[in-house]
Amino acid sequence: MSSSSASTMLTTPIKVGRMELLHRIVLAPLTRSRSKLNTLTQTPIHAEYYRQRASKGGLLISEATFISPETVGFQRSPGIFTAEQVESWKQVTQAVHEKGGYIYCQLWHIGRVAHPSFAAHALVKAQAVPTPPGVSASDVPTGLPAVTYDGQTVDGAVPRALETKEIPRLIDDYRHAARCAIEAGFDGVELHGAHGYLIDQFLNDGVNKRTDQYGGSLENRARLLLEVIDALIAELGADRVACRLSPHNNDTYSYNGVKDSNPDAIYGYAIKELSKRKLAYLLLTEPRWDPKFKGDAVTDPGHQLPSVNADKFRSLYEGVLIGAGGYTPLSGLQALELGKYDLIGFGRWFISNPDIVTRIQYRQPLNIYRRETFYIWKSPEPEGIDEGYTDYPTFDQVLRQIGYSEEEVKDLSSRVLSDEEAEQIVARSHDKGLKYPLITQVRLGNSTSAGSRL
Repeated sequence: MSSSSASTMLTTPIKVGRMELLHRIVLAPLTRSRSKLNTLTQTPIHAEYYRQRASKGGLLISEATFISPETVGFQRSPGIFTAEQVESWKQVTQAVHEKGGYIYCQLWHIGRVAHPSFAAHALVKAQAVPTPPGVSASDVPTGLPAVTYDGQTVDGAVPRALETKEIPRLIDDYRHAARCAIEAGFDGVELHGAHGYLIDQFLNDGVNKRTDQYGGSLENRARLLLEVIDALIAELGADRVACRLSPHNNDTYSYNGVKDSNPDAIYGYAIKELSKRKLAYLLLTEPRWDPKFKGDAVTDPGHQLPSVNADKFRSLYEGVLIGAGGYTPLSGLQALELGKYDLIGFGRWFISNPDIVTRIQYRQPLNIYRRETFYIWKSPEPEGIDEGYTDYPTFDQVLRQIGYSEEEVKDLSSRVLSDEEAEQIVARSHDKGLKYPLITQVRLGNSTSAGSRL
């Protein structure tokens, strides 16, 4: 892969729904656990976080966002179902739009992953008719530890199976959240159908043991996904609706304990049905990251694992396809050049590099992320929420910290660097006491998998 051809692909415009994107790098949805505890609202620091990562013609996807009190199951994740939450999100969407960017809201129902103790949350108790968290397709527990409302780690509870008569109300919750998202200024919504949360629980027959029209066959298990998608399309139009799925196989990491007897069949069916609906995009997670990889960011084996979902499912989906999950700048560019995906979503490296678009374009060294600051839901409010959130420097700021002159900063931050130049910058930074050390892009993984659809 030549750097010139990769750079050309990176900056090739693409129409996605109603958006005219100017490059192919996307901020993947990232839970960051920094919203207000009782209201699940956003604050000015959230606006700054998204503003830092916005770029002209670039797409950001919000952190996973609760659609109703029933979905509340993590501390400090935001909601999009109250008037106060809508108002708090407006500062975020405005900050992104002022930089010429776009932002979608990811709609989230976590299902059985929520511990029933979250029924004590203020927003759940405030309901006239409470809909407590801790529901699923069936009464099959995750088999994994859970975190309670008061922050204790305990065995996961047995979820309550949603009754058939409750499904219309559930779909209405999604509709309401979608309307709230548009009122808050979002450019569209992404249905979170991945990672073992509620929609995924209905898809997988290791969890879904239902005997009604939402269980059993492929068509039945995909019914909720498609009914929610159709309801969102009816509200907003297909060109403002997207979806995320996480196809897995039973030999790799299982998201929140979901399993299926034939994963390729259920996800293949769902993807073909979604293709018929002409969504803004479909985002697929590559099953390359595992909790056991929580060690050193530089040696994370997930960076070297192949991407498999594009090879399996690209031919089934005719619209815009985004890939995310363990990509490094070089492997992401390779996936674009090989035609595996139309856009690449970055998570961890976008957290630590708010200017990742230009860093990738100019092959600039990256700030290394600190995983321990990804989530801070146990921290008091509001102290400490900026660390690991809005304090990652841009490349030009790093150069100044290292001691480069303004003339050198201007030169090095405005052109493609050679690998030797990038290594020299990293070497020069070693004794400067940087809070976030640097690494060159070539020292991270650069392989996806064999094959191309071009």
